[in-house]
Amino acid sequence: MNKLRLFTFLLLAGLFMIESCKKDTIVGTAYTTKPFQANINGSVWAPDTISNTIAYNSTAKTKTFTLEGTKDQKQVIMNVILSNASNTPGFTTGTYNVDASTVLVNYNTQVLQNGQYVFLPHGTVSAGSGVIIVSSVDSVNKKITGTFNFYSRSSDSNGDVTVDNILGGEFTSLPYTFTSN
Repeated sequence: MNKLRLFTFLLLAGLFMIESCKKDTIVGTAYTTKPFQANINGSVWAPDTISNTIAYNSTAKTKTFTLEGTKDQKQVIMNVILSNASNTPGFTTGTYNVDASTVLVNYNTQVLQNGQYVFLPHGTVSAGSGVIIVSSVDSVNKKITGTFNFYSRSSDSNGDVTVDNILGGEFTSLPYTFTSN
C-alpha cells in the first residue's frame, strides 16, 4: 500500500512540476494576408489600390522601384533609385535607408482643398527616418518581397509636433510591371 501511495504522490508531483515549468508563449498579432500592408499609428492598413513598378531609364542609367498603395484616405509611396543600373527586369536586394534623395518615402492623407479631394503629404519623411528592405526579387515572374518602416513628422501653427508611425510594413510576392525607355 505504501508503494502505491508513493507512486501516486510522485506521479502527481511530477505532473505538477511539468505543468509549472511550461513557458509562456508569446503570440504575435497577424496583420492580414494581403500582399502589401503596414501598421499606421497602431491600426492595420492594407491598401486596396496598389501600383508597383520597376522602371529603367536608359539616359540616366538608373532603375527605380516604386510602390504606391492607397486606402481609407491614406497613401504610402516609396521610391528606391539605383544608379549605374542595367536594363533588366530585376532589382537589387538589400537594405535601403531613407535618405531623401535616392530612397524616398511619402505618407499622404486625403484632404479637401479648393472643393476637391487631393492627397497631400502628412508631414515630412526625413533622411534617416526609415528603411526599405528588398529581400527577394523574382525577375522571371516579376514579383518582389520586402519590408519597410518609417515615420513622418509634422507640426501645426502652434508648434505642436505630430509623428505618424508606419511600422511593420511588408510587401510579399507583390507583382510588378517593368518598363524601359
